Amino acid sequence: MSKDRRYNAIKSMIEDGSISSFKEIFEVIPKTLVSKDMGMNYQTFTRKVAEPDLFNFRELLFMSSLFDVNAEHLFKRIVSDVTSPSKKKK
Repeated sequence: MSKDRRYNAIKSMIEDGSISSFKEIFEVIPKTLVSKDMGMNYQTFTRKVAEPDLFNFRELLFMSSLFDVNAEHLFKRIVSDVTSPSKKKK
């Protein structure tokens, strides 16, 4: 089974800087597809996308392999989202 072509689009957009935050990824590719490919419950995945600091290291490594990008690219976007001053804790 081949990967969805949107994974290649994500890779290109991350590498050229078009995607600067983790949540922007899911404007291009549906969370349902990524959660299914990761073998993760959709609601759990959605919660973790909303609060990316909840992802564990292995999940992020697996996700970076799906997107075929260096994990560092993904980590930078997550750190940016988590440390953003616009993010308010409830």
